[in-house]
Amino acid sequence: MDFKEYLQAYEPGSDKGPIERDRLGCDVDFYDVNFEGEVFAYDIFILGVPEGRLSPNNETCAFAPDEIRASLYELYSGDWSHKVLDLGNLKLGNEVKDTYLALQEFTSFIIQNKKVLLVLGGGHDLIIPIYKGYAAMGNPVNFASSDAYLDFQEAGKSHSRSFLSQLLASQDSLMSQYTLIGYQSYLCSPRELKLLEDMDVHLLRLADVNADIKEVEPCVRDLSHLSVDLSVVKSSEAPASVHSSPNGISAASLCAMLRYCGMSSGLSSVLFSELNPRLDRNKQSAKVYAQAIWYFFEGFNMRCDDLPGQELENFQKFHVSSELSELLFYKSQQSSRWWVQLPTKDSLLPCSFIDYKKAVEGLLSDRLLKYIKH
Repeated sequence: MDFKEYLQAYEPGSDKGPIERDRLGCDVDFYDVNFEGEVFAYDIFILGVPEGRLSPNNETCAFAPDEIRASLYELYSGDWSHKVLDLGNLKLGNEVKDTYLALQEFTSFIIQNKKVLLVLGGGHDLIIPIYKGYAAMGNPVNFASSDAYLDFQEAGKSHSRSFLSQLLASQDSLMSQYTLIGYQSYLCSPRELKLLEDMDVHLLRLADVNADIKEVEPCVRDLSHLSVDLSVVKSSEAPASVHSSPNGISAASLCAMLRYCGMSSGLSSVLFSELNPRLDRNKQSAKVYAQAIWYFFEGFNMRCDDLPGQELENFQKFHVSSELSELLFYKSQQSSRWWVQLPTKDSLLPCSFIDYKKAVEGLLSDRLLKYIKH
């Protein structure tokens, strides 16, 4: 794949002079027409997609990629071993479908080579070509969105507030699981919520996320992709979207979620979407996304191969017997993460210490009840 044909290079530090030593901007490499390095010597790729033509009333989210970068590259680096390459921005097509096709090809190319792609949008509709990039490989995938809204359907139209039906409804869909994290019930149609429940979509309300962000970790552990819509963050902390609400998750919770995503060895892409710089006071929202990416890097540096396989000698085993169930819980001695074996399932499923604790008390958590149901 000839990157130079598709990309417009990003020039770091051009507005404020050279980047200071020990900042992220000094540790990230930048792709341009003179780049001669080995592309796949890098672990993580950053790609800006300034496409906002299908973001109703929020079209200037197209200007977000460089705003996010400006805040990201001012942060200090962590003690990390992975290598990051900023590819610059994807050149837009004459029509949105042309941009989609280019992003689809980039997604397939990078994940086929077992690397990680961070997409700086642009609209949340960019999840569509990202999904198609995965589907082109023919393997089932687990996707999730962190969003205040369902983004489900509007009279057959497809845009950043109406794309989910495309991902779920087709007969040849390879979506094995879709999870919606942080939705707000009063912003969502009860009829559509019921329909998504019937389609086995995993729905995690804002109240559940805010109650304990640690309980989100099992939800993202097996993901292939996460899309973040800025509307999921409360407007007082991230105001740069016309769709933001006074309620939402905190910026700190978003950072924790992205750290969990970084730790997830199966996750290979993240989309950051719907940030409108023209509404961003003091670049506050850009800083929220930048710090979330920083925490993704920290989580990525902690990745370890502790997924349960045939050999379970590195796991503690706990047998829980009650009138309700016969369960086997496994705790990784490497990462302290938990899995559960259900009588009706062949594979181990991600869970938390709280799920185990409730089972010991003779109760099944909502997560385990969903596992049993489906």
